[in-house]
Amino acid sequence: MFAGRYDHALDEKGRTMMPKRFRDRLAVTGDRSVWITNALDGQQHLEVRPNGAFAAHIEKVSKLKATPEVREYRRLYIGAAMEVEIDGAGRLLVPASLRQKIGLTDKITFVGTGVDAFEIWNPEALDQRFSDAQTNAATILDHLAEQGI
Repeated sequence: MFAGRYDHALDEKGRTMMPKRFRDRLAVTGDRSVWITNALDGQQHLEVRPNGAFAAHIEKVSKLKATPEVREYRRLYIGAAMEVEIDGAGRLLVPASLRQKIGLTDKITFVGTGVDAFEIWNPEALDQRFSDAQTNAATILDHLAEQGI
């Protein structure tokens, strides 16, 4: 499972160390690469899935009826995805186009979001999102209660 927040440095080439817990999770699944793509629920972060989880997701999406919304999703999510190898030192290269999209310069934040994905954030944007979530905590908790959580 990918969980937690991890702040790391980002070098001038766009390389960063993946959190050790995330590297350990990839070792369990046998994945040596991840797919980085647009997060569709906001402009300030990217979604990352291990190779196996990305392939499973693509399989599910390929079975959907090709509605205009599904085609747009394929274009924005799958079409923008870039496969990135994790090097022997545990580093990940965030492609320049994706770094620019979310305004990454010298700092990067990883956020675990569950079993098959994690996110990459601009740290300042994530801090703002956390602040907004705290402000709306009662609404969020009510929604989760309606969902049985």
